[in-house]
Amino acid sequence: MLDHYLEGSLRPRKALEIATHVAECDPCAALLEELRVIDGLLLTARAPAAMTPDFTKSVVSAAAAAPLRPARRVPFLAVLIGYLVIAWAVAAVTLARGGGVGTVAALVVSEQQSIAAAGAALRALAPAAPLAAAAVTAVLLLDIFLVLALIYGYRRLRPAAVPRDVRGVR
Repeated sequence: MLDHYLEGSLRPRKALEIATHVAECDPCAALLEELRVIDGLLLTARAPAAMTPDFTKSVVSAAAAAPLRPARRVPFLAVLIGYLVIAWAVAAVTLARGGGVGTVAALVVSEQQSIAAAGAALRALAPAAPLAAAAVTAVLLLDIFLVLALIYGYRRLRPAAVPRDVRGVR
C-alpha cells in the first residue's frame, strides 16, 4: 500500500488513512522514507548501454581465449581410504548398537574366568557361526565389488563427463 500511496494512485480517503497511520507508526514511516529514496534513485538512474550486435560473438571469443584451469583431481587412493574408513565406522557403530561387541567382550571375560564357561559360550554361539561367516564373506565381496565399481567409474566415466573444450585437443 505504501508504494501506491507514494505514487499517488490511491483514493483520497485511503491516502488520508495511510498518512495518518504513517504519522503514528515509526516502522512504517521509515519504510516510506526508504521507498522515497529508492524511487529517487530509480528516477535518476541512467539507462544501461545498448548491446552491440556482436555481443555474443565477443563473449564466446573471450571465453575461448581465457586460459584453461586444470581440472582438480581427487587422488584415487584418498577416495578408497575414505570409503573404507566410513564403511568400517558404520560397521562398528552397527555392531556396538546391536550388541555384537558386547557379546564378544562377555565371551572374553567368561573365558578368563573359566575354560568351562568359555566352552559353553562357544557351544551356544556355534549355531550362529556359519551365518556370521557368510555375513562377513558377503560384506567383503560387496567391498570388492564397490571398489571395482569405483575404479571403473573413475577410469571410464569421468573423462566422458568433462566437456570437450575443457579436455583440450589430444
